Amino acid sequence: MTDPYAHDIMSIDEATASPEQVPTAALRSALAHEENLVRTRGAKVAAAVVGDDPEMVAEHTSQLVENLDHERTNVVVHSALALASVVETAPDRAAEAVGPIVDLLDEDPPIVQSAASQFVRTSITEAPETFLSHVDQLVERTLQESTEPVPEDAIEATADDNRREIMRDVNEDEGRRQWATRLVTANMLAELARVEPTAVAPHVADLAALLDPESDDVGVTTTVADIVGSVAEHDPALADDAVDPLIAVLDHYDEPTVATAVTALGFLDDPAAIEPLRAVADDEDRDEDLRELAAETAAFVEQRAEQ
Repeated sequence: MTDPYAHDIMSIDEATASPEQVPTAALRSALAHEENLVRTRGAKVAAAVVGDDPEMVAEHTSQLVENLDHERTNVVVHSALALASVVETAPDRAAEAVGPIVDLLDEDPPIVQSAASQFVRTSITEAPETFLSHVDQLVERTLQESTEPVPEDAIEATADDNRREIMRDVNEDEGRRQWATRLVTANMLAELARVEPTAVAPHVADLAALLDPESDDVGVTTTVADIVGSVAEHDPALADDAVDPLIAVLDHYDEPTVATAVTALGFLDDPAAIEPLRAVADDEDRDEDLRELAAETAAFVEQRAEQ
């Protein structure tokens, strides 16, 4: 077994690294090295210098993609983060990573999902169209509820108070990562619905199940309402499965969520929404801007219904 600390990359501090300090041969060798410690450092260094020299790192994209299938979590995580940096600086060079990254969005442990979601988050603004062929998987991940890695009965069966607290902290941290990944996939779908609404339209009925007026997950609820609105703006008939769920969301406590639902209902042109929209407009406990939006939308839908 070779000494990993003997590799040139191990003498480079990723916190202060510059392209001038990183020989291309050393980076190439590190990213494919048999020692996961060396591969991980190579990915960290790549992520550190890609902003100053995108092309230097982009030429190693294929190896970084290969590392996404590595058996060691650290290698996978830091290779995904390095690829996220490539998307930000040279998005056209990262296209081959999209499929493997999407596959990681429901992989355990959730820290892998978090790293993959960084790539997706950056791609929303830089290269959303590269995800069009992965809409099915994005929808599936958005519909997926968070799970607890440590079952509650296992926690209760643990006698040590400190250990129980650690287990609950793990569940909270991992749940937060899963939730963040879900929100990122929903936001990518929202962008794709604007770019190519017909690609997302077949999934409106499934996504509408997330339009829950009792949900505290306002990020996902609002984003799904936005998705429906984009599809409906293109063609109301493609989103008519969402009319009743959107009307139900008008009772939600979060006013930005309600405002997004109001806007979506305006695009749907369904007369069934007129009276519920008027109820929001007449609710003196609601924000004045929201009431005005609801009144205008109700009048617009009524006018369209009479044509």
